[in-house]
Amino acid sequence: MRLAYLHLPRFPLQRLVLEQPSFAGKPVVLLEDVKGAERVRFVSRAASALGARLGQTGAAAAATVPGLEKRRFDAEAEWLALRSLGESLLTVAPAFELDAPDGLWLDASAANLSGGEAGWREAVLARCAAAGLRAKVVVGSERFTTQAVGRFGEAAVLPPGGGDAFAVTPLDALACAGVVPAVLGPLKALGLSTLGELAALPVGSLAARFGTDGHLVGQLARGQDESQLSPEVLPELIDEAVALDWPAEQLEPVLFAIKMVVDRVCARLQGRQLAAVRLSVGLTLDGAGLQALPLVLARPASHGKLLLELIRHRLTDLSVQHPIAGVRVVVEEACPEPGRQLLLGDTPAGDAQLEVVLSKLQSALGEAALFSAEPVARHRPEAAWRLVPFRPPDAGRPSELWGAVDAGWTLGGRTPVESSDAVVAERQRTNDTLALLPLEPSSPEPEIEAPRGPWEGPRGRAAPGPNEAEVMDVIAGLSTGAKWRTAKAKVTPVPVLHEATLEARPPKLFREPVALHADVTAAGSITFVTLQGRRRRVETMEGTERLVGQWWSPDAVARDYYRVRLEGVGVLWVFKDAADGRFYAHGIFD
Repeated sequence: MRLAYLHLPRFPLQRLVLEQPSFAGKPVVLLEDVKGAERVRFVSRAASALGARLGQTGAAAAATVPGLEKRRFDAEAEWLALRSLGESLLTVAPAFELDAPDGLWLDASAANLSGGEAGWREAVLARCAAAGLRAKVVVGSERFTTQAVGRFGEAAVLPPGGGDAFAVTPLDALACAGVVPAVLGPLKALGLSTLGELAALPVGSLAARFGTDGHLVGQLARGQDESQLSPEVLPELIDEAVALDWPAEQLEPVLFAIKMVVDRVCARLQGRQLAAVRLSVGLTLDGAGLQALPLVLARPASHGKLLLELIRHRLTDLSVQHPIAGVRVVVEEACPEPGRQLLLGDTPAGDAQLEVVLSKLQSALGEAALFSAEPVARHRPEAAWRLVPFRPPDAGRPSELWGAVDAGWTLGGRTPVESSDAVVAERQRTNDTLALLPLEPSSPEPEIEAPRGPWEGPRGRAAPGPNEAEVMDVIAGLSTGAKWRTAKAKVTPVPVLHEATLEARPPKLFREPVALHADVTAAGSITFVTLQGRRRRVETMEGTERLVGQWWSPDAVARDYYRVRLEGVGVLWVFKDAADGRFYAHGIFD
């Protein structure tokens, strides 16, 4: 198995400077408690140049370096930060193992997807550089050889066993494998300085002199390390936080810290191939605890620019009574990254702006402020959708498309019925009979009958649609009552009925079907329709599409739908009701 070792020199100090830029270039040491005394664990380059050394007490380091900045080393915080970095690298490495506080083993088995091990190594370094970190990557076959060269050598890609680059590695690299100074000291006293020199000694003599430790160092020096990579278990919650240099009363330093945290959160999301749905932005107030701001996204997202824009929008009008000492971002809900294919002519910038607008509305007005239309399995078009809160799509749930599930009816057809199910077959035969009810014979000459009483429509009304007011403005006067008058009929050719598949639905659907005052020929075609007191000619008529519901249902209907193009109006969606033989307008096409 090919793996890699990622070494991050002085990782805790690099992270400190990233979070608090005021420490850049200053002498800084990180202290930890060792047997009751504060001792130096990490030293910055500036402090090292002035004489500070690892293992010194904090007092001795302060006495040596004037103006020394001392900070506590938090092992748990560094471990969490290293794990977060490992998660962000999951886009190129399928697994990782921590070597806290400044190293990672990475699974390099996917290197061929990046143009080979050299290209893969450059991709890892590029991701570290994007996070503001200096790093070194070595690819090898054994854990110890890659780790030793990664910390003490200069090679980039190693052959099995380590090769010459491993042989010239200093003997101090054995400390990476836990070899104690009590063993390293006598080895150095023998005049050994590299692992190649140690590998030249007989393993038996090393074991005889140093016991099990001698046998271990002999195997390691020969590149014989059979230990395997143990992938890190990812936490369920993505949580990132950062402390400010000092409590801030202005928005600018807070936004700088939030950008840093959001970039880390998005890197972890992208490593897991997830997108955030719901976030919690926490502000640590100086002396007043944590104030949390919920952030609900209209669509799942994992891009830092979008999240930062939404958080900035929430903070603009926020008023706090205390200075802000830190920020925290928690991903409370996430989903698999859905991805989107833009339509021809659309741009990513425009799509991102739409996301910002939707998310701003939802965050400002509440999660239930945005709605979308969801298809429902109903045979009646006016009842085949419903308003639902705007939520990200669930990739694991199939969509409810047109068609009645119980009876098997879909757009313009139905699923075959097995002959063994006699009951269902009988019901569908009844549906066929209902759809083919004989219509009342029409007069050879067009006659306009007096309007009937208020039409209640087929049983079961549709809910008011969002475009109903606009549509009714276009079709104003469609049903004008007893005051309407018709002009003298002119001799015009009867429109030919063109057969067509009417799977498309009009974007503007009426709240309820509206009865048409139509002139109908003996063949069942519409020649004229009276609208707004004007008799309009039918230019074309396409159809039919038959929609039939269950006869036992309380809202059963049987309709034949057509597309009717009216002179000076456009294309109407019209159906003929089998129950009364009349025509009704149900929608309009743009």
